[in-house]
Amino acid sequence: MLRSRSSWVQIVCTPGSGNGRAARVAARIARRLERRGRAARIDCFQSAPDLSAWSATCAGGFSELLCVGGDATVSAAAPAAMRLGVPLLPVPMGFGNLFADSFRLPAESRGALGVLGRGAVRDVDAGIVGGEVFLCHASYGLLADIEKAMERGRARPRERWKRHLAYYAIARDMLVDAPLPSIHVEVDGRLLIRDAVIATVANVQTYRGFLNLTPEASATDGWFDVAVMERGSRLQVWGRLLRMLLGGSLDRAGIHRCRGRRVRALVEGQPPVLARMLPAALPLIVPPAVAAAIPASPTAAALRRLAATRRDAPLRWPPVPAGSTPAAALDAAG
Repeated sequence: MLRSRSSWVQIVCTPGSGNGRAARVAARIARRLERRGRAARIDCFQSAPDLSAWSATCAGGFSELLCVGGDATVSAAAPAAMRLGVPLLPVPMGFGNLFADSFRLPAESRGALGVLGRGAVRDVDAGIVGGEVFLCHASYGLLADIEKAMERGRARPRERWKRHLAYYAIARDMLVDAPLPSIHVEVDGRLLIRDAVIATVANVQTYRGFLNLTPEASATDGWFDVAVMERGSRLQVWGRLLRMLLGGSLDRAGIHRCRGRRVRALVEGQPPVLARMLPAALPLIVPPAVAAAIPASPTAAALRRLAATRRDAPLRWPPVPAGSTPAAALDAAG
């Protein structure tokens, strides 16, 4: 159950999220909370980096943190919840909403208030790379380049179908003109692949609904799901992506998968990066039905202590999940 409701609720949002509706939804939630006798404060941030700066330094005093926005907004707010030990409730208003959707969190204000009133707190996993927390995935190579190109664009379509078309257009241009990247990936100190064109380190299902590279990923198991696509010709990469978009097998698309807690990625021409798992690090408010499927286990604190004491040493290699690359084959992969 949730903690005492005597203190106030902090609401944060990025106004551009949800086709520009995030600020209105945040205001609606605050009004309804006040009608129920609960004080609320709203802080709006123009960008996820602005919210990250607030999240790293904000004072406590609030009992719950509501975040209205997309995946990037929720990831930017998460460090405040983790640092202060305050439960976070995402209200999904973005393009993908991969993290919130994995916990069946509603987007409308009434549904969010229902979860706030009747939900339960569960400790879920987060990742950290380069000092920044991520809740969905850290990707490298071709897909990451497409995402960055989209984010840098002057005009990002707000309608979902137009945004999909814009992504496909950028992908087409990159696959035709840009050189294919080269990525070296190690998982828990072991080589996964020497030369990949795509790599993703996932806490939840990645690109669910149109290019799901990590269909078994879960933010409650203490492990990253790692997926990489081996190098091929430009035509082969095109064919693999098309096959996956049409629902084909990941194995036939040149995808290797495994699970781990520390992932080192080296993209040619860039400094190496290390993604590290933070097991059970984020207190999250989830609906009752979802909470029933996630044990409120006393091992959550033990997981945190284990992560803290083993940060500088690879954790044990996990049992290989169904469909993943066998551990014995990892050193030969590449």
